[in-house]
Amino acid sequence: MEIRRAREGEAAALTALAWASKAHWPYPAEQIDAWRDDLYISDDQIATTPVFVAETEGNIAGFFQLLPQGETWVLEHFWVLPGQMGKGVGRALLVYARGLAAAGGANRISIDADPYAERFYRACGANTVDIKAAPIPGMPQRVRPQMLLATK
Repeated sequence: MEIRRAREGEAAALTALAWASKAHWPYPAEQIDAWRDDLYISDDQIATTPVFVAETEGNIAGFFQLLPQGETWVLEHFWVLPGQMGKGVGRALLVYARGLAAAGGANRISIDADPYAERFYRACGANTVDIKAAPIPGMPQRVRPQMLLATK
């Protein structure tokens, strides 16, 4: 596996990967479509913020975007292809993001997590510090865990 900076021109592929990753979870297709803008990655984002991809066998298997914000950087996007989940791609990406944030002077990374991803982030050392109400049709009690991951 290789982790490298995303390249301009890969925005469509990364958007498709985010879409596939979100659709892996048991959300209705209508809800995934409602999140279309949230799942979008632009070439401008790739050019102006830290966006890194993990490649396996020459194919993009996952990616993340970090937003540098002082001592707490924000994990804006973090997606792994469903077929690559459970194979160490996500963990490798998160370790890389953690190192990048630490090198940039951050003490922690803030994560607005999907409820289905909370267990993964906890296994990687993040702590749930709050929850945010995030109801959707058919899931009125849905919440998004607000998590922090120390960089050191």
